[in-house]
Amino acid sequence: MSAIFTESTHGKRQLCYLGYRYSLKRKNQNGSEYWICVKCQTTATSYLDLSVIVREDHTHLPNETDKEVLEMRQNLKRKAIEESSPIDLFWFIY
Repeated sequence: MSAIFTESTHGKRQLCYLGYRYSLKRKNQNGSEYWICVKCQTTATSYLDLSVIVREDHTHLPNETDKEVLEMRQNLKRKAIEESSPIDLFWFIY
């Protein structure tokens, strides 16, 4: 499975991999990126070919709905910025 990159509600890059979300800690000189799980201290490294190596076991179960909720929030936020119609009409459209 390849890595999926998304944006947190605060605009930070996140990695979604096998049902877990990671926050970017640093970019390495070789182009790889070092990530840490948003719910525990598990770390992962992503590479330019979108492969990922997870270093430890997570202390919680994976949650695919986290990614879906985050994507839904991003879409709503984007629509609210782009949309010029009144807010009450906006909610009936979507």
